[in-house]
Amino acid sequence: MTDTVAVIFGGPSDEHDISILTGLQSSRILSNKYDILNIYWTKDNKWYLVDQNLESIDFLDQKKILKKELTIKYDSNPGFYLKKKPVDFNVAVNACHGGPGEDGTLQSLLTLLGINYTGPSLTTSQIGMDKYVFFTLMKEKGIPVLDKHLVIPNSRPKFEGPYILKPRFGGSSIGVEVLEDYETAVKLTENSNLYTQGATIEKFLENSHDLLVGVRTFPEVDLSEIEKPIRTSNYELFSYNDKYLDNGGLEGSKRELPANIEKNIEDSIKDMIQKFLETTEIRGISRVDFLKHENEIYLNEVNTVPGSHALYLWQNLGKSKFDLLNDMVKEAKVGTHYWSTDGSDGIALKNAKDIQSKLG
Repeated sequence: MTDTVAVIFGGPSDEHDISILTGLQSSRILSNKYDILNIYWTKDNKWYLVDQNLESIDFLDQKKILKKELTIKYDSNPGFYLKKKPVDFNVAVNACHGGPGEDGTLQSLLTLLGINYTGPSLTTSQIGMDKYVFFTLMKEKGIPVLDKHLVIPNSRPKFEGPYILKPRFGGSSIGVEVLEDYETAVKLTENSNLYTQGATIEKFLENSHDLLVGVRTFPEVDLSEIEKPIRTSNYELFSYNDKYLDNGGLEGSKRELPANIEKNIEDSIKDMIQKFLETTEIRGISRVDFLKHENEIYLNEVNTVPGSHALYLWQNLGKSKFDLLNDMVKEAKVGTHYWSTDGSDGIALKNAKDIQSKLG
């Protein structure tokens, strides 16, 4: 019997439109093996079963596509329902970026409903989404990170500008600004909805550039090649336009893959990933972002549900998009857990040892 996989995308997030692209792509790729259900989560927090053959442009006129509204029940047979009939599936693929789809809210809901899902657990989702908590944890682990300061009136950072302002919770470079002074940062956060959950600032490093790596631990520890995105806009940051609007979207963006970097920088990145895996539970595919400035390398953030699931990062390594997504589904289906319950080394720590031997 063919398994049924539900792909969940959309959600009340600033990254809603990017999630639609990831969801539709995932649905088409997995349809080679599975029966697919597309569950669309609207910006106003409603759920619909939508046709698998839709294109992203179809979501501009939602009256035509939102015909089958779903409800959620928490009774003796919890789950999604279409009218009074349960919507049955084996695994949910989480294709939601940002907001409640990536910060642990959706993960909590699926756990309550007893639904296995791809991607990070509740705890990892919360750590990955909260830039200040992630920075604090990585710094405690001894991983090089840029100091961050919470933007609060009458509380100045200990480092001088220029600064990078970021929403404390969020992604896709939305709301990221380069500012000369702290007062401007405070005013922006007080007058923009992008920062209602808080904001952080860090030192802006001129002439720095990003280095991105895909990481997964199922069925074994596996790293993608290191990517160096090429900024096409006249901007000092890898911007939303660079990621999604220029050159045909994320997978069409200009990049070096593999990045042309020095051996010592590559070794530093692998060493930081090893320490990262010793600290943080990973499921599915995450993208770990680094910042290189002169001869220094810093761990910037982790994107636990990256755009397109970062599948393109393995394109030169003989792993198809289907193989990568299928491994995520298989991982979720068996309900893989990463922490032991008896005090012994859990799988996360085992994976850290595996990656040490694999990466040398």
